[in-house]
Order: sequence, then C-alpha cells, then structure tokens
Amino acid sequence: MTSLKRIRLVAMREIRERGKSKAYIISTIFTLVILGGAIVVPGLLGGGPSNHHVGLIGDGGDEIVATAAELAVREADEGEESDTFETTRFDTLEDAEAALDGNDVDVVLVDTSEIVIAGFGGFGGPGGGGVTNLLQQAASTLRVQELVTENESAAEVISILSSEPLTTRDVGGSDEENAGLRGVIAFGGLVLMYFAVLTYGSWMLSGVTEEKTNRVVEILLSTLKPWEIFAGKLTGIGMLGLGQMLMLVTVALIGIRIQGSVEVPDLPIDSVVALIGWFVLGFLLYATLFGAAGSLVSRMEDAQNAAAPLSIIAVVGYIFSFVALNDPTTLWAQVGTYFPFTAPYVAPIRLALQEIAWWEMTIAVAVTIATLVVLIGLAGRVYAGGLLRFGSRVKWLDAFRSAE
Repeated sequence: MTSLKRIRLVAMREIRERGKSKAYIISTIFTLVILGGAIVVPGLLGGGPSNHHVGLIGDGGDEIVATAAELAVREADEGEESDTFETTRFDTLEDAEAALDGNDVDVVLVDTSEIVIAGFGGFGGPGGGGVTNLLQQAASTLRVQELVTENESAAEVISILSSEPLTTRDVGGSDEENAGLRGVIAFGGLVLMYFAVLTYGSWMLSGVTEEKTNRVVEILLSTLKPWEIFAGKLTGIGMLGLGQMLMLVTVALIGIRIQGSVEVPDLPIDSVVALIGWFVLGFLLYATLFGAAGSLVSRMEDAQNAAAPLSIIAVVGYIFSFVALNDPTTLWAQVGTYFPFTAPYVAPIRLALQEIAWWEMTIAVAVTIATLVVLIGLAGRVYAGGLLRFGSRVKWLDAFRSAE
C-alpha cells in the first residue's frame, strides 16, 4: 500500500470518527441555531419606524422626498407608524457632503438625478440603508406619472419600473455595486478565519492528544509512519472543517434570502476564491503547529497549556486584520501581508477592499506556502518524537531531537 493510500485511510477514519461524534454534531447544531436566530429574530422583532434626514441640492428633491414619505405610509402595516422624512437644504455640494460625513444627514439628493451616500459598508448594504430604496421608488413613481401624462408607451413605463432612475454615489467614490459587498466579505472573512484557526486547530490538538492518551497511536504506528498519520489527520480534519464552514455559510445565505432582510447580489469571484484559498492555508499553517503541540503532552488537561503560545499568535493575527480592515494601506497592514502567521487574515481583507497589488498577493502566497512546507517538516519531526513519550510534558526541542 502506498503512502498516499495510507494517508487517505487516516483522513477517512478522522472524518468518520469525528463527523459522527456527539461533540461535532452538537456544536454544528448549536452554531446553526445561533446563526439562524441572528438572521431571523431581528426580522421578526423589527426595527420600528425610522426618521430619515435627507439633504437637498438643487430643484425637484422636495417632491421626491414627499413621494417617498407617501410610499412609506403605504408600505407600513395597518396600525403601525411609518418612516418619516426630514429635509435640510444646502447651497453647495461641498457643504452637503460635509454634513454627510458628519452624520448630520443620512443621504444627499442632488436635483432629480443623483443620491450621494456616506459610503458602502456593513451588513445592511449600501450606505443610507432603506432611505435609498424609498427615494429610488419615489423617483420611479414620479417618472411614471410624467410618462403617463405625456402618453408615452408602455415600454417606457416598464423601463422606468425595472431600473433605478437615480444614480448612487458615495463620497469616497467606491464602486456602487461591489464596495459594500466587498466590505461584508472582508469582515466575514476575518471572523471565519479566526473561528477556523481556533476551532479546527483545537480539533487537531485534541485529536492528537486523545490518541496518545488512550494509546491508539501505538496501534497506528505498528502499520503507519508518523508523518502519514500526521498528514492524514491534517487532511481529514481540514476537509471536515471546510465542509462545516461551507454548510454554515450556505445556510446563512439561504436564511438571508428567505428572510429578505438583506439583498445578496452576485459575489465578487476574486474575493471568494481568495477567501477559500487563505482559509485552507491558514488552517494548515496553524493546525500543523497545534498537532505538533498535542504530541508533546499525555493528558488533555495539559493540551491547552501547550498550545497557549499558538493561540496568542492567532490573536495577534486577528488584531492585525482589524488594522487592515480599518485602513488597508497602512504600513502595519502591508507588513501583516507578508508575515505568514498574519497573512491569512490580512491578505484576503486587502483584496476584498481592493487595496493590494497582484504581486503583493503573489509574494504573500509564496511566503506562506514556503513557511508551511518548512513547518510541516519540523512539526512532523516533533510529532514523531513526542508520540511515544509519556508522563510529563515534552519540550519542543527534546521531541525534535529524539525523533528517528
């Protein structure tokens, strides 16, 4: 039997055993319940009526706002209060944008042609929230009334109803279709990466320690080489973790679409591919070290202490990612891109925010893969040296030296 087949057998064993374990099933169900509650409950409770503050430049805006207020009344359920509107007129666009930046107004309506918003971001989509949609509907309604008065064709009416008559621009100049979504992907990728490192790294840690504690590893070593067991566990846990993560994301997207609280447009392919790729690299990087740490102890009580330095490194990477999320052009964000233990957090965020060059991403991937290759060799040797040593905790260097 080839080494590849042995690794596959270990991986399949890991998937079967861990996949049907109570801990895995309960954690998956618990996470799905929390995720479903976070999506469904806000929609059931509702946010109540809102007061929208609209800045006006030029002519025609008052009529659009008045129509939007009428639409809000019609959309409100019977017996419930509707959204209200407040307007402030500005002499210049610069003054209006300054008020927008200072949160004095929610959006700025320029004549009857453009909506200016503070920016795209957060999970609610474009900046300005529901007021943007109401103003678009109001502008469409007024335009249709004009066409009917002018006896225009039905095709013209359909064209207006199926498009957005007001162009949308944010004061930062971001792309109106993808900027908000990219921000969501950046933040979501940050949370998913941190969750993956701690959760699936802990799986690797506990799996190695359990097999050493109950002496199962001695049976495995009678037919398999240490590095084959190590590679198989990495593959099995990685596939199981990725499958769980994809399931959670899929359920979240389905729930959002059913609930209808957030519009889910087409995802930017580059960000999605980068997120999945860095997810795999990040998991392999940290899980390799967690697995080696698990081979150094003989009791589950000592496992977390052995992995404490690795958890600290993961937290540092998490902090770096928030620096990149706030401003992906800073020096710290650039440094974090090339450091292998922070790159899985920082690089996909900078890509999602479109603030990383292709050559920067290439270097970051190459450095991380090179580091991973070296770590697999070193961790595999530590794993082999620590598996059959019981009693007190084994030091990293001692395990490395004692490996055959």
